[in-house]
Amino acid sequence: MLTDLILENEEKIEKFDLEYYKCQKNYPIFAALSALETTNEIQKCYYNLEDDSYEFNALKLYAFLQSLFVSVDSLYALSFSLTKSKSFININKNPVLRELKYIRNDVVGHPANRMYNSTTLAYCILDVNSVNKNGFSYNIYSGQGIDKKYVDISKIVESYYIECNAFLNELLEVAVDDKMKSKYTKLALAALDLFDMHGNYMESLNSLKKIYLKNFPNATSSQHRFLWRVELIEALAEYQISDEEILDLKEYAIGLELIKIYQLFSGKEYTLSLARRKPILVSAFYRFIKKNKDSIPYVDKINDLKHPLILSSLDHLLELSIERNVNAVTKYLSFLKSLYEEKQDALLYAFALPVKDYKK
Repeated sequence: MLTDLILENEEKIEKFDLEYYKCQKNYPIFAALSALETTNEIQKCYYNLEDDSYEFNALKLYAFLQSLFVSVDSLYALSFSLTKSKSFININKNPVLRELKYIRNDVVGHPANRMYNSTTLAYCILDVNSVNKNGFSYNIYSGQGIDKKYVDISKIVESYYIECNAFLNELLEVAVDDKMKSKYTKLALAALDLFDMHGNYMESLNSLKKIYLKNFPNATSSQHRFLWRVELIEALAEYQISDEEILDLKEYAIGLELIKIYQLFSGKEYTLSLARRKPILVSAFYRFIKKNKDSIPYVDKINDLKHPLILSSLDHLLELSIERNVNAVTKYLSFLKSLYEEKQDALLYAFALPVKDYKK
């Protein structure tokens, strides 16, 4: 299976005309494709080279983790160069690959000085003797104790090649059609306008989704940020709750997602304001953070179910809101924590987006 995926990856990369991009001095695309070729060779080498010494295995592991990290970065760079959009692909939606950056930073990036936030310092120690083709172990030492990690290398590599091959297949077919891009933008703006007027914004959104899938019939929400955001809107729209303040928050979150979709296709910032007031829970949270600026580093960790510090960050902010007697913020954070405990990944992200968008 893995051998076939690697071979498929090589074939897809070779379908891009590197010499053409070089002659055209299109160095962003040329560099991204060249990097993907190089890192692919490193990943093949990891499985082909045999040695029993732990020194050699450690050397291979360092090169391997860094090469995977570079591969993902190069794939994003290639996507941006071809589509002019930073959001055409969305590798972090893959839960296995989302953890790659944490693993790489733990083991290769900053093992002796791993800063998780402004107050949490950790030390990561690789168990060199555990390294083999299939996986390895390491320990994270912090003030909270020892966290033992085992990394399944084969699982990460397989996930990478499945995602990379799918993206390369899409990028090979991509032609930036200004007319189509204009149609996407027009429908996204129509959905926003209807949302502002309390109209049937889902009709425009569904029309946009239908046209998009016609152009990208194999697209999935795990790979295309637009489809992922549509799924978030659908999840929000279907979410049932009687609390008026949470309902207000829900509508506001839908508006933010529609803005993100418009910006995705237009490549522009949405300069108009939604014709709605900011929800009480969001306004209260913004005032709370302005008065407690030391807590800002915790804010960007509370909408990712897979982030290793999400629970501790939520708890920190929640305890502080209780201590400061800010009831609206306590209610908001308690609601987010309940979504975390229920493993409602999509809803947690969507409802926490107003918090994530906080500007210092």
